[in-house]
Amino acid sequence: MSEYQYYEFRAIDRPLNEQELRSLHLISTRGEITPTSYVNTYSWGDFKGNPDRLMETSFDAFVHVANWGARRFVLRLPATLLRPEFLSSCCRGDSLQSRRADEFCVIDFQTEKEPGDWLDGEGWMASLLPLRADLMRGDDRCLYLGWLCCAQSEELHEDELEPPVPAGLQSLSGSLKSFIEFMDLGDALVEVAARASEQPAAAPARDDLSEWVRAMPSAEKDALLVEAALTGRSQTGIEILRQFGMARRTTSDSKSPPNRRTVGELLAAADKLASEKARQLAERQAAEEERKVREAAEARTRYLDQLAEREAATWQNVTMLVQTKQPDKYGLAVSLLVDLRDLAARDGRDAQFRLALAALRGVHSAKPSFLRRLAEAGL
Repeated sequence: MSEYQYYEFRAIDRPLNEQELRSLHLISTRGEITPTSYVNTYSWGDFKGNPDRLMETSFDAFVHVANWGARRFVLRLPATLLRPEFLSSCCRGDSLQSRRADEFCVIDFQTEKEPGDWLDGEGWMASLLPLRADLMRGDDRCLYLGWLCCAQSEELHEDELEPPVPAGLQSLSGSLKSFIEFMDLGDALVEVAARASEQPAAAPARDDLSEWVRAMPSAEKDALLVEAALTGRSQTGIEILRQFGMARRTTSDSKSPPNRRTVGELLAAADKLASEKARQLAERQAAEEERKVREAAEARTRYLDQLAEREAATWQNVTMLVQTKQPDKYGLAVSLLVDLRDLAARDGRDAQFRLALAALRGVHSAKPSFLRRLAEAGL
């Protein structure tokens, strides 16, 4: 099997400058390079650049897919928009890691499975990229799912406690579903983990947000406005909503937290759920097969009832088909003879059928093609 690797980088917050574009052209002349993206596919060889370095300096998202099972999804975003304690509690294995790069945080999801069905790299970036905006708004469900990948890959001790379970795991977005598929995360494990997930908080009401903004210290509001004016970034609104969400989350966190489960408990519950689902699926498949067999038997009975009304005419039709001396008509004649045999067997007239068949065989004993088809049909 030939080698396949797919690399795609995206710049979101700002386009690449001329120096960065020249550096990319030096790395590869065959890649698709624009001020906001770099895409390259390899059927031999490898990427000559350093993806980690490019993510730290130039790009905000990166997807890598290889046909030996390697998959990687990396995001870079302002570190101030993340909850450091929660991020640290999720980055516990090779499947999810993070690092600082100046004012940014680089979040690295990785997995490697046994090579199987071909996985094309195109399209994954578009499916996964909305997770970056989710993280910037304070929706860090993908980080918890990354921790689940660490647990599934046996990178954690079975007694380790899970991070606080984020709300909304029972109603996943399309991007989170794509993430689960990309990381090859088991559905049963996600479903078990989601049992401890509360419903997400409602979108902030305008009056509540206005009241909270009015209560912000003037220095903080001034700093946000100056930052928006000088940088032209669209993160000011995101930062305000993030801080508002953190304030609401702090209030809700004052409630008694739910019992946190261990890695071993989650994996055991997922195995149990997967086994139960497999049993239910087998039962449904068996019931469906039984239904199909029953319906086929009922249809066969109705057909034989109709055949009984025209049995003599069917024998005449068989004779005419065989007399054509056309091999393609022999198949239809043999099919009708099988039906006549089944009708005779149902009505207890096997001997009568055998005599009629023997007579037909004797009349056409010089037709080896017809006789061969009779033998193949068990006649």
